[in-house]
Amino acid sequence: MRPQHLLLSAALFLAQAVPHEASQHCSRLEYWNPDNLCCGSCLQRFGPPPCPDYEFSENCGLNDFGDHVMHPFKKCPSGQCNPDFAELCGFCGSRTTAPTLERSRQRCREKPAPSKAPCPLKRETTSVPSSQTTSPAISSTSRTSEHTVPWQALIFALPLVLVLLVTSAAILLFALQRHSLCHPYPGSNTSQGSLVASEAELPNLASQPLSRLLDELEVLEELIVLLDPEPGPGGALACGTTRHLAAKYGLPASWSTFAYSLRPSHSPLRALIEMVVAREPSASLGQLGTHLAQLGRADALQVLSKLA
Repeated sequence: MRPQHLLLSAALFLAQAVPHEASQHCSRLEYWNPDNLCCGSCLQRFGPPPCPDYEFSENCGLNDFGDHVMHPFKKCPSGQCNPDFAELCGFCGSRTTAPTLERSRQRCREKPAPSKAPCPLKRETTSVPSSQTTSPAISSTSRTSEHTVPWQALIFALPLVLVLLVTSAAILLFALQRHSLCHPYPGSNTSQGSLVASEAELPNLASQPLSRLLDELEVLEELIVLLDPEPGPGGALACGTTRHLAAKYGLPASWSTFAYSLRPSHSPLRALIEMVVAREPSASLGQLGTHLAQLGRADALQVLSKLA
């Protein structure tokens, strides 16, 4: 799995821990019906609270996509009661009645409310509702408030996110190290003494055009043998190949990939020289020698010095 996919999975996991937001279309005791595009009554869908001292959750616990994000019913807040199974709790000692709320403009067609279901509560033991049932059971009253549940999920998600970030960083570091590893091509002469001796020939090559190399076939063939091979020891890329030389001339990696795809019928080095000569007729052999010296290819410089 790519690091981007791991980070996306972590972000989606965290998004699920975000607390429920109120409906953007309906009032407190209504829910948004995404199929009919109207607000339906919680009472008409679920019936009155099946247990005393319970009331409807905001928007019946549904979001505007029709998904259950919390239980349709919740326990009354501290200091409030609901012995008459009304839609909302009231102060203890007073009779609870369904409040008069603002009607939504896009209200669904009303239908009779279902009868009260038997209370499933047995002290602290309850069942978890299904998102498809019409009269779901009430979830158990735990010691932790329902508002703390998302934070518990967030605390659980943080270690997972840290593991994913560390794993992604390790994969990225390994990939960068692998791309940065390169080895001199076997048989190449990259000693410092040979490189200095070859660089001494650069002033003699500065006045000669790069196009001359296309006419000197023997020298060109020797350079092709040295620079075109790409795989190095252990499968890593060899340093100072035609691919790296093309980058020195400002050609993109896509061009090098295309040039190497033409092998063996056409040499990438020959294609590079033809491209540079066409773009910059004033390009010189001295410039080519400078690039080879920067790549540490003293063996190629020695071959090029035959044209000095």
